[in-house]
Amino acid sequence: MATYAEINELMEVTEPTGLRRRVVVGTLVAANAIRLEVDDGSAPVRQRKRFAQLVLKTIINVSSTAGRNTPDVQREIDAAAVASNGVFEAVYRAVLIANIGASKSQITGATDAQIQGAVNDAVDLLAANFPDPKVI
Repeated sequence: MATYAEINELMEVTEPTGLRRRVVVGTLVAANAIRLEVDDGSAPVRQRKRFAQLVLKTIINVSSTAGRNTPDVQREIDAAAVASNGVFEAVYRAVLIANIGASKSQITGATDAQIQGAVNDAVDLLAANFPDPKVI
């Protein structure tokens, strides 16, 4: 089981394992799947589509400044850009906490399919009752 200290290390913006980048891709894949869902006009579908729209609009290309910095500096810039997105950060935290029973090496060594499954579960939770930004 991962210790709280290890989970906290993985929550760091600059975690070096590449887990954040993999969860970013998984989040984009999940958002695209929602985008392709049939819109029946119901509130739950509209809420999910708002969530997907926000994800697709706000998760930036973390490589947009590539080549302008050393690899270490670039990694920190990339991580900070992703972490600044609150929706992604919620998905990332949900993925980490859902796997608290696994060791740190199991979490960071998860397959793409395992990460996608955890991301899909997190997105299903977070996209439910997603508020209309015009109402907030």
